[in-house]
Amino acid sequence: MRVWLGRFMDYANAKLGMADALRGVVASGVNPYAQSHEMIQDALSLLMDAAVTAGVIRSDISATDMFAALTGIALASGKPEQREQADRLLDLTLDGLSAGSGR
Repeated sequence: MRVWLGRFMDYANAKLGMADALRGVVASGVNPYAQSHEMIQDALSLLMDAAVTAGVIRSDISATDMFAALTGIALASGKPEQREQADRLLDLTLDGLSAGSGR
């Protein structure tokens, strides 16, 4: 799961670098994120469902919640020089997602 999350951060950071161009496309009425968003949500759901079944992560966190957390990390530390911070935040997020770390 950690490897997938790291790769997602690479993907998100690349999109942040294209933010101005993508804003222009969105302003034209086209949603360039629709297909990739759905694919990412599906992949994250499968990954999280498998981890819940294996008993390694909490069952009360949805893929939508996790996607929001990942997006926040990407926005907060999306620059290449912030990669170490992004990795620490991913680790912190995974620690909180671990089974037994819930309320």
